Amino acid sequence: MNVAQPLTTRLCIGYGIGTIGISILLNTITTFFPTLMATVLGQSTALAGLLLTGSKLYDMAADMVIGTMSDRTKSRWGRRKPYMFAGLLISVISLLMIFMPPAVVGATLVLYMAMALVIYSTGYSLFAIPYIAMAGEMTDDYHERTRLFSFRVFCMSIGQILSVAGVAALIDMGGGGRSGYALMGSAMAALVGLSMALCLIGVRTARAVERVKPPIDMPLRRRVALLTSNRPLLDLMGAKFLQYISIAVFSGVKVLFLLNVLGVGYAGVIHLALAQNIAGALSTPLWAMVGKRIGKRPTYLIGVTILTLTYLSWGLAETGISNPEIWLRGALAGIGGNCMVLMSISMLPDVMEYDRIRSGGLRREGIFSGFYAIVEKFGYAIGPAISGIVLAVAGYVPTTNGALIQQSAEVLRGLYIAAAGIPAALLVFSAILIWRYQLTEETLRATRAVE
Repeated sequence: MNVAQPLTTRLCIGYGIGTIGISILLNTITTFFPTLMATVLGQSTALAGLLLTGSKLYDMAADMVIGTMSDRTKSRWGRRKPYMFAGLLISVISLLMIFMPPAVVGATLVLYMAMALVIYSTGYSLFAIPYIAMAGEMTDDYHERTRLFSFRVFCMSIGQILSVAGVAALIDMGGGGRSGYALMGSAMAALVGLSMALCLIGVRTARAVERVKPPIDMPLRRRVALLTSNRPLLDLMGAKFLQYISIAVFSGVKVLFLLNVLGVGYAGVIHLALAQNIAGALSTPLWAMVGKRIGKRPTYLIGVTILTLTYLSWGLAETGISNPEIWLRGALAGIGGNCMVLMSISMLPDVMEYDRIRSGGLRREGIFSGFYAIVEKFGYAIGPAISGIVLAVAGYVPTTNGALIQQSAEVLRGLYIAAAGIPAALLVFSAILIWRYQLTEETLRATRAVE
């Protein structure tokens, strides 16, 4: 059996840096588009949410189309890079369109934003889907995949810091309003373009796998059956789905919980975000080493335990919480969360290889990456709906101009449930599915042996 050559550090950095652009794209639009619509353009948050939901539905369809197309592409630049380059250009243009809109109102503004979000979703998918698929082709080594993705997860934390603290600072620096969002949009577009361009340069020497013609005796029904009988894939996707819903439920009430229950203001949000992402980034190399030593599944279970206990700890938090207590919870969330992300995403190339072996050589990395992205986006779409329903049932009273009022005891109880109880419960079920996951290094090696 040939021993896979280790990936160079330069190549890993080149690959990982692309995630900075992806993270900025995702978090900037998710967090600040509703605020732009509600506080600058005079539109309702409900309309902003509807537009985002519509773009996500389009995005889920686009993911599978782009994944399938990239699997079937043959070019002098490989299967993935032409789509990533197109995604770079379109992503930069879309950020400028969204945060520097023309002076239009009414239906014209709504149609413009709907079109801009579709363009944004297209650019995001064109880069992100082939980018994820590429990792499955860069190495066949079980542990090198974890090492490669550790660079990606580290860069994800950098992108999250830039897209939370950095974006808010730029809007304030620009004086708020249209000018503030225009300054922020142009700066983030430049960062996204730079990150993605450096990634394309950095992976130019990466191993590329050309399109493999599928076996002529394999009908569509057989291909689908191979996917639906791929138990490691189903366990991984189920665990990730619950993980994303859990994170999205907490994210949907995090700011309201910090403002209405703990009374720490937006400064508390910044403290929490910085502690979470700095600790998460610093812990990533450690988790890569732990995963190599004890395996991906046990390491994931350690991470999910840390994050579950962190969510539950919010149920004990009270008004007057100190900054060190916020830092501790943020750090633990970053440490546990980054562990889960790193281990689960490094499992994805493993199930890709498992599918390739079982199918007799059929390479479907793009389809798998599209499926993975759909699970992520569907989870992030369901999470806010759950937290919104909980608060609506509890009787949450909305306000304007950033005003805070004393919410009822039922609302405060609902915030505790959405910030602590529901996310923790979902992670428990995610852990159960990963416990079922049996595609270890030994299992994959044995499967290769009979290929």
